Amino acid sequence: MNPDEMWKYAVQMGYDKNTSVHGKTPARTLGAQIYTNIQKHPDSVFIKVSIHPQKFGLRSIDYSHIHQDDVQIRTRFEDKLLERDLHPLLVAFINSDSHFHGHTRTIYHENSSKSSKNAEKWMHPDLVSVNFPFDDLSNQCITLAKNAGIDTITIFSFEMKREITGSNVREYYFQAVSNSSWANEGYLVAPQISEEAMEQLSRLNSSFGIGVIKLNLDDVHQSEIILPSRDSELDIGMINELSSINPDFKDFITTINDSMQVGHFVKGKYDPVMDDDQLREYIKKKHHFNY
Repeated sequence: MNPDEMWKYAVQMGYDKNTSVHGKTPARTLGAQIYTNIQKHPDSVFIKVSIHPQKFGLRSIDYSHIHQDDVQIRTRFEDKLLERDLHPLLVAFINSDSHFHGHTRTIYHENSSKSSKNAEKWMHPDLVSVNFPFDDLSNQCITLAKNAGIDTITIFSFEMKREITGSNVREYYFQAVSNSSWANEGYLVAPQISEEAMEQLSRLNSSFGIGVIKLNLDDVHQSEIILPSRDSELDIGMINELSSINPDFKDFITTINDSMQVGHFVKGKYDPVMDDDQLREYIKKKHHFNY
């Protein structure tokens, strides 16, 4: 079963009451706990049955009858991907996920006035997103929070990679620290994360707080926050610097201010959100692959 199937079954049987799993996304928490258990304990009762989609099983059961053809085809498909090919998939996940429910924009590094390779790599996030309070708070509460100096928006920053391995994990993670620590929450995102990399990511996450998302290419809505981001205050100085050198980022901040000033969502130049049919067509058209 995948983590969602496990949690649904646990709730049906009443087993959820005997666990320590809580929060808005208990299935993801459960999946992360099982994954960590497998990594830390060679004799864990759990095993990973498949990667795409991610499914777990019990070590005591024989899963040799499960065909791995789809996994192999998907791996070949992933080899063809560019980082920006993944952006629409992440945008769809961010929009639908209850933790984010965000409006997202790609930041094009090449539009920046500081276009050197080093500046792109260590200053610019790949995508940024914002969650507004309008669906959850009344105008009076939003005004009160504003007068009291309490943040009512959450800004997210994302660094996208095709694959995270043991050989690149530290470089990619510290790139995300550099590019995303100015936001309320920062994330490193990839569809493929090796087991060796996962062990290092867990340690780095404890020290530096940048979260990790595993993007599910079979069903983007089943993508997982496998390591949470540490909540941080916005770094206004860094936001000002990014706004001064990159017009995409400046427009993003301007649109947020426009929405907050009028007290309702103002449509801006956010990346379009594809529905499931559009996502399938996007994959087929771009990669000639039967998604």
